Amino acid sequence: MRSLRVAVAGLGIVGSETVRLLRSRRDCLRRRIGAPIELAAVCDRRAPERARRLGLPASVRRLTDPRRLPALRDVDVFVELLGGLDEPRRLALACLRAGRCVVTANKRLLARCWDELRGARARGGGRLWFEASVAGAVPVLRAIESSLAGDRITAVHGILNGTANFMLSRMEEGLSPEAALRRARKLGLAEKDPSLDLDGRDAADKVSVLASLVTGAWLDPRRIPTRGIRELDARDIAFAGEVLGRRARLLGMVRLDGPAGRVEACVSPFLVPREHPLAAVRDEFNAVMVRAASAGELMFYGKGAGAGPAASAVLGDIVAAGREILSGKAAPPAPPAAPAPRPAAADCAFYLRLSALDRPGVLCAITSKLSRFGVSIATIHQPATGGRDACVMITTHPAKPEIFGRALRAILALPAVSRRHAVMRLLS
Repeated sequence: MRSLRVAVAGLGIVGSETVRLLRSRRDCLRRRIGAPIELAAVCDRRAPERARRLGLPASVRRLTDPRRLPALRDVDVFVELLGGLDEPRRLALACLRAGRCVVTANKRLLARCWDELRGARARGGGRLWFEASVAGAVPVLRAIESSLAGDRITAVHGILNGTANFMLSRMEEGLSPEAALRRARKLGLAEKDPSLDLDGRDAADKVSVLASLVTGAWLDPRRIPTRGIRELDARDIAFAGEVLGRRARLLGMVRLDGPAGRVEACVSPFLVPREHPLAAVRDEFNAVMVRAASAGELMFYGKGAGAGPAASAVLGDIVAAGREILSGKAAPPAPPAAPAPRPAAADCAFYLRLSALDRPGVLCAITSKLSRFGVSIATIHQPATGGRDACVMITTHPAKPEIFGRALRAILALPAVSRRHAVMRLLS
């Protein structure tokens, strides 16, 4: 019986768990694809040491240079879990140009090299699977690409970063941002350098993947307006819950404006109404809401952080790829590149927290700047502090993000206003 031969590049947390599951679930996987799955090779800078730790048999080749992988002609599926960008890019492009099958969990690779990968696939006839790149084991990408292929998707938005969501959940319980981050690190949910999570850049890469998949055209993550949770503190969380009846959630969003070809994409902390489904998503869980013209609104929910969810999604892609390969079906042709989407920005309401000198005329100067740019104020709240500085919390009526940004820059230029501030959008 023909077996499906797999090579795994990268034996870090996710790669090691993928290898473990491939071996421990070999009987179940064989029943699902109708043939045994054989681990043919692993590749890692510390491959000999990590292979011994995983108890791999001598029949599994151990490579330390990923550039040698595409030369393995007896491998059916190459699993890229190296991390970073340069080595994964070289490996994926080489395999796709040679007509090989690649499975990856690397959202950065997809977000930065979408057009290159599509072109390599179109020229070489290779196949690319990437379910684990967004929302861990939550099968949202497969639903968009397959289950909803006959529908018209108008919006995708949701919680895409489990680390940020875990921290916001702890802050709702009264922990400081620093204590929440320490807790996330202790549980293995945050990296030593958490900048990608705290600044929203990890979520922006995932929004890029979603937007590119939905539109067929690459949306550069560097063009996506991105704001993280680093500036939020206990005052914002408490005000959201006690005064506004909302919860803070870091959301990634893609909206399509029909045949006009305009795409709105952003990553930002949002204040979500308590009754909204996303308000109930806590800890390291992800949730993605997809709105389609015929199917209506669908919600996908599950753990988005951790080795287990990511490895589960990788295995799902290996099984899907294996069924296609063993059936003898040719890979479907890569769709032609769509015209580049035209950016758009829909109006939305904003929450703004400022720190300013507590003296006459300062609040008037702040509101005058908003008025000058045509930003209408919904509420103003100034809790008593007893010091020389005042905390001013403002919510606005819907305004264009670009106009609000100009007003904010003018406010922060006032001598009496500190540059320390927090901004969140209000989800309608």
